[in-house]
Amino acid sequence: MQMRFARSTQSFSILATSFDRWCGPPCAVSVSLLGVFVTAAYLSFANLDYAGLWYDEARTATQGKVLLEQGHLRGFDGRNMMGADNGRELNADLIDVWPPLAYALNAVGIALFGFNEIGARVMHALVGVASLVFFYFLLREHLRRYPRLIFFIFLFAAWSAQLLLYFRSSRYYAFMVLGVIAAFYLYERYWRTKRVVFLFMSTLVAALSFFNHYIGGAATMLSLAAWHLLFRARETTAREYLLFGVGCVAVVVLGSGYLVWLGVLGGERASWADFWSTTVHPYTGAVPAPLLRLHVYTRDLFTADWISWPVCLWFIGTVLMVWKRQSAQPGTGRVGAAGVEADHPPVVAVGKIVVMGLLFTLFSALLSVQPVSVNSTADLRYYVGALPLLLAMKGLFVEWTWRKSKIAGTTMAALLLLTSTGAWPFNMVMEDTGKRTLGAHLFQFVREIHRPYPDAVRLVSRFLLEHADHDDLVFVPKFEYREPLTFYAGHHVRFCCLLDEFSPLPRRKVEALGAPLYVGEQDPDWIVLFDDFPKERWQNVGASFEVVATPAVHHRLTQRPELNYHAFAPLPPDSGVHVLRRKTELRGSPHRGRRHSALDYLSPAAFERAAERETAWRSPPRLRYSALADAGLNEHLP
Repeated sequence: MQMRFARSTQSFSILATSFDRWCGPPCAVSVSLLGVFVTAAYLSFANLDYAGLWYDEARTATQGKVLLEQGHLRGFDGRNMMGADNGRELNADLIDVWPPLAYALNAVGIALFGFNEIGARVMHALVGVASLVFFYFLLREHLRRYPRLIFFIFLFAAWSAQLLLYFRSSRYYAFMVLGVIAAFYLYERYWRTKRVVFLFMSTLVAALSFFNHYIGGAATMLSLAAWHLLFRARETTAREYLLFGVGCVAVVVLGSGYLVWLGVLGGERASWADFWSTTVHPYTGAVPAPLLRLHVYTRDLFTADWISWPVCLWFIGTVLMVWKRQSAQPGTGRVGAAGVEADHPPVVAVGKIVVMGLLFTLFSALLSVQPVSVNSTADLRYYVGALPLLLAMKGLFVEWTWRKSKIAGTTMAALLLLTSTGAWPFNMVMEDTGKRTLGAHLFQFVREIHRPYPDAVRLVSRFLLEHADHDDLVFVPKFEYREPLTFYAGHHVRFCCLLDEFSPLPRRKVEALGAPLYVGEQDPDWIVLFDDFPKERWQNVGASFEVVATPAVHHRLTQRPELNYHAFAPLPPDSGVHVLRRKTELRGSPHRGRRHSALDYLSPAAFERAAERETAWRSPPRLRYSALADAGLNEHLP
């Protein structure tokens, strides 16, 4: 009996030990990681159509539809042209010069889900979720013995409101993040296994990154090369240098050949600046432009809260302390278990991840074409690939605090994860409100994507779909609003007067399209303005046009993901959107359909139609159809 009891006790002890081994802290961390990932995946895919496409998104989606239906990248869908201001972003063959990978992703999404917001965004959200998977694998490569630290770093990346906004955008952002992380991870796998297949895959990812974003792809390659020289140069054999060189040359040849084929390199235009969306005057400041950009990009790492300045100071202090203690143990070459790691987190391993993010920021700044003479803030989208790598610093700090005090660790995690207090009082300013971007961004983001987000483009497009006749000509002065309207209403109306005599496009090829693209060839039936409506502008068009609608909405598209341009809720309506219709007696003949008078838009029936559209389209604010006196427009009259 006693022997049986002893055996039972021994069996229970073995079972308890096994249970503790598999379901102790590592298992709890794994379950928590899975919960964080599933939540991030949900936030990436939930309600992708809650807000309309802003201009870069709409351009990418429309071009994806062209690629799907016509098999080419021409900036013309058969009815309307996309090509930014004056067609500057098209080459001599009317081919779009933007990198084509985002168009291919959109073509797949549109084929699966249709020509709508979900079809335009779903593949990018999927790529963003995939980047989180690779980020976890990367953390495992560097921090395999620190599961709790992996959890905290992954938490900060997966639940970053800013990163999730980029994942949900129909642009190159998600793949830029994936490219940096996947190329880094595959490089590390090669280094640990010496299997050439991983080096080949890393090179392939870098090449795809170039065709996703030219500067981002180049920055990815240069960052990997610089990181290798910093940490692995002495361990590299001549054969490995040869392999690395062959991979780099292959990517450079492939990318350069594509740019030559487009005419961006060696073409008729003088420089890359001639392909920019708008004309920008050359920079003439005293500080060299690359250095000024580097200053702005580095500054905005802190003002955007990608790096928290108090955490950064702690990190620098910890690195110095580790270096000092390592120096006191000559000949060890590393920090042993009885040394610094017994009291401090693995700052060296995390520091290598952070350095990769800083290198990507550095090369993005040096290679960027951002006109620093125009923008006083960084284009955060150009180096969003650095964001998850830089967030490792916050995860390290919270894990260290957690080991000291669970209450303090929980408090720090909540403050740094849920809010932007890590940048206080230096938070960047939101351009349209003039206010600091200090707030509980994760909560604001979750609330935002679960509510309707009315915007000027969608409201105007619905108005045109209801009141404009088929093939009416619409003039929108600014391409950043015309191209989203093309996405929503291009199948019903045609957008005219895009090009003037200074357009770089060959006139013969443009005229062969049979579209009303040149200014002065045809008079528009409608004019849509997305800015102030000053008296002098009214004097130019008042004799021929009448204002027939002023939607009650803010005229700027504030759903774009960059923190300094993003509003987590629609801004209050302003008087910046005006729809003008050519007066009935001046419209061309023959009559192309029923015409509406200005008084029609004030009738009860018109308001009933607006109410029906509200119900059908997730109840956005009502369109306020108005005559000239509505919304104070009478003060603009002569």
